[in-house]
Amino acid sequence: MKTSMIWVALWCSALAATAAAETPAQTHSCVACHGNAGVSDNPEWPSLAGQNAAYLEQQITAFRDGERENPPMKPFVENLSDAEIAELAEYYADQEAVATANGDPALVDTGRQLAGYCSACHGYAGRPATDEWPVLAGQHAAYLELQLLSFKRGERIQPLMQAAVGKLSAKEFAALAAYYSQLQP
Repeated sequence: MKTSMIWVALWCSALAATAAAETPAQTHSCVACHGNAGVSDNPEWPSLAGQNAAYLEQQITAFRDGERENPPMKPFVENLSDAEIAELAEYYADQEAVATANGDPALVDTGRQLAGYCSACHGYAGRPATDEWPVLAGQHAAYLELQLLSFKRGERIQPLMQAAVGKLSAKEFAALAAYYSQLQP
């Protein structure tokens, strides 16, 4: 019995070492904001787990190159190589996403009705038609609201998004965010 327990302990240690070896070193600076394995505890910061790799790669590169402004992100990404960014993007894309369901439950039905307009790009279930667009399903509601507002204010530039959100109100942003946050990624 004692020998079996030792073998089990060794096997578990080997498994943990393998998992740690597969985790890119750069993730150590990501976990404070984006959580272990890319699941953020802070509703104002995005979860990266299960996000499309191509989208993550685009966004991290945009932060690094100053095309997307976010002063807190800059020191963590400014020295990353393209290969390191690709490795991070693949790592987080392979992690299991979790639905946050942290939007206002009273707004979910309104959000579902408004989401019809969004589905052409982001899919009916919050999973987009192309991997260069973000997965919205399960993302934090507060983060989604902030991003919609950023597109409307012109702080984030993407012509399709500017056109899509230009006439929506803050209440409609909250409803969309509540709806998408409760979808299973």
